[in-house]
Amino acid sequence: MSRPLVLKVGTSTLTAGGGGVEPARISALAAAIADLKGRGFDPVLVSSGAVAAGRQALGWPELPRQIPAKQMLAAVGQPLLIGQYQQALAEHGLTAAQILLSRADLERRLSWLNARNTLRALLDQGLIPVVNENDSVATEELRFGDNDRLSALVATLVDADKLLLLTDQDGLYSADPNRDPDAVLITEVVGTVPESLRSSAGESVSGVGTGGMASKLQAADLARRASIGVIIANGAQLSRLPELLLGKGRGTYLHALGDRLEARKRFILGALEGGSVTVDGGA
Repeated sequence: MSRPLVLKVGTSTLTAGGGGVEPARISALAAAIADLKGRGFDPVLVSSGAVAAGRQALGWPELPRQIPAKQMLAAVGQPLLIGQYQQALAEHGLTAAQILLSRADLERRLSWLNARNTLRALLDQGLIPVVNENDSVATEELRFGDNDRLSALVATLVDADKLLLLTDQDGLYSADPNRDPDAVLITEVVGTVPESLRSSAGESVSGVGTGGMASKLQAADLARRASIGVIIANGAQLSRLPELLLGKGRGTYLHALGDRLEARKRFILGALEGGSVTVDGGA
């Protein structure tokens, strides 16, 4: 079986810059996944959008700041979101399978293995896993922070070949393209990401999501250390995903670092730090 392919789509891509999830974007994403499936890939989708779907259903005009309010909206929106995916994928003869993960699920070795085995079983049956954070019960201390990091952890979980981070920009730029008209698209990163590029990467400015280019670089760091190549590209160009995977599309290609890791090392790589050891000169 080929190594899986993880696609992460953010809220700004699903809403097309508006406040609610656009059915046309869901349909386009389902068509792209079906195309990849037909080409022999095993796609795993990590999708944001539950809070946006909840806002849309309840008529909330703005994204609330309070965690309980966001969790309430996610509880309303998640079943609506997965329902749209199920309907859109069914039109291509595919079945969506919902996986909701919390940070605690991937912090314990047994839970990590159970999640991996479930995802493997879904892929073995030709199903399309649709993964999101279990927002309605996640605590502030045990949140992933955004689905960029979750997608990198899922990529390490299934030992993916590549991680595609689909966003509302064409990739990583030399400066913020929203503010600097002279910003240049960085098409390839072979080694570590230069600090000059990290400093120019910003947080989310869409007002509908929680991530930004900075969080995507952090996610890419994690995936690349597990020998997973990362592509950052515009989610509005879903029909061109095969070109991206062949290295021909417009985006930023971040090459994998090092050799493939065994499962235990991939688990340790994604774990939160539990402490530190300092060794001084007299040790």
